Amino acid sequence: MATNIAFVDEGCTDAPASKTPASPTKIWICVAGKEAPDWIVERMTTGEVAPNGSFEIEASDGWLIVEPGFAVFEAAERVFACPPRQVQEKLAAAAGETNPVVSELIEKTRAMREQRNGRRGDRNAPLAKAAGEKALKLKPMIGSPPSPQFALVEHLQVDDTYQRSIEGGASQKLIVKIAENWDWRLCLPLIVSRRQGRLYVIDGQHRLEAARLRGDIRDIPVVVFDFDDPRGEAELFVAANRSRRAMSKLDDFHAAIVAGDAKASAINEVVVEAGLVVGRIAAWQYWKPGEVVFVTAIQRTLHTMGKATVARSLKMIARAFDGLVLVGVGSVFEALCTLIRERDQSDSPIDDVLMEAVLAEVGIPGWKEAIDGSESGQERMERMLRAMAEAYAEAEAQ
Repeated sequence: MATNIAFVDEGCTDAPASKTPASPTKIWICVAGKEAPDWIVERMTTGEVAPNGSFEIEASDGWLIVEPGFAVFEAAERVFACPPRQVQEKLAAAAGETNPVVSELIEKTRAMREQRNGRRGDRNAPLAKAAGEKALKLKPMIGSPPSPQFALVEHLQVDDTYQRSIEGGASQKLIVKIAENWDWRLCLPLIVSRRQGRLYVIDGQHRLEAARLRGDIRDIPVVVFDFDDPRGEAELFVAANRSRRAMSKLDDFHAAIVAGDAKASAINEVVVEAGLVVGRIAAWQYWKPGEVVFVTAIQRTLHTMGKATVARSLKMIARAFDGLVLVGVGSVFEALCTLIRERDQSDSPIDDVLMEAVLAEVGIPGWKEAIDGSESGQERMERMLRAMAEAYAEAEAQ
C-alpha cells in the first residue's frame, strides 16, 4: 500500500502532512537492540524486552506485542503499532465513524444485516438487492463443504461472558471480507460446546457471523465438545487463542473471569463494587458511560496500595463522572490513588465528598489539559498529581 509517511531506522521523526483524518507526529521502528523513546516506554505493560527486541504495549486501540519491524506511531495524541504497510489502514480505522472508509464499512455491514434478516423466512431464496440496500459483492464459492459434522447456523449461539466483542471496526471488516470471499477450503470446523442441549461457539465467531451475513449458508462444519458450564468453555477459549495468536488484554481479562482466575476476579470485584464495569473494546469510540479499560493500572495499584485505596478511588471517579465516557481517566485514577495514600500517611486524610466535587468541577477535559504536553509517563504522573493536590487544597481552604 502506498504511503506518504517517512519511516526511519533510529529514533522518531515528525511525519509530513497526510490526507487521512489523522497524521502521525512521531514514528519509531522496532529494531533489536535499539532503545525505545520515553513516549513508547511509558506505554509498555512490563519492563521486559525480548532478546529479539519485541515487547508488549498498551496502545490506544488495545494491547499488543510490538515485533521487530513494527512501526509505533503517535497521531492525535494517541499511540498505535502495526507493520509499516498497515499504517495508513490503521490511521483510517482509528479515525472512527466520521472517516469515509470506516463509515462506508459500517454502512455496508448494516445493510448486510438488514438483507440477512429479510431473507430469514426463506433460506432458499436467491440473494437479491433490496431497495436502498447495498448488495454483497459475492464471488462464486470455492471448493466443497467439509465433513464430518455440521450444525445449523441458526442453532449456534455465542456466550458473550467470555467471548471477545465483534462490534469494533477491525472485526466488522474481517466479517465482511470472509462473507464476500467465502472459501470452503478455509472454513475450518468451528469449536463448539454442547451445554444443556444448546450449542455455543467457543472458537469461530467471525466465521459464524460471516455465514449469517451471506444468508445462503444453512449449516456449517463444527467440532463439538461437551461442557457442563461456561468455565470449561472459557478455559478452552483462552487456550485456543493463546496458542494461535496474542489476545488483547480485555479479551483475556473477560475470559479469565469466567475461567475463575483469581487476579482477574479481584479486579472485576472492586470495579463492580464501585458501580463501574470493565469494558470489552479497547477503541474509545465504542466506550459507554461507566466503562473502564485501565485494568493493568488497577491490577498494579491493587498490588502496591491495596484494595481499600483502589476501591475509594474508583467510587469517587464513578460518582464524580457519573454518566460520562471515561476517556483518559486512567491517569486520574493512578494520581488519585497516590494522593489518597500520601494524605493518609500524613494523617490528613482526604474527604471523599469534597474530592468528588473537585473531580467533577475540573471535569475530564480539565484533567486531561493538566497533563497535555507530558513527554514521559513519570512527568504525566507528577503533573496530574500536582494539579490534583493543588485543586483539592484550594477547595479545602474555602
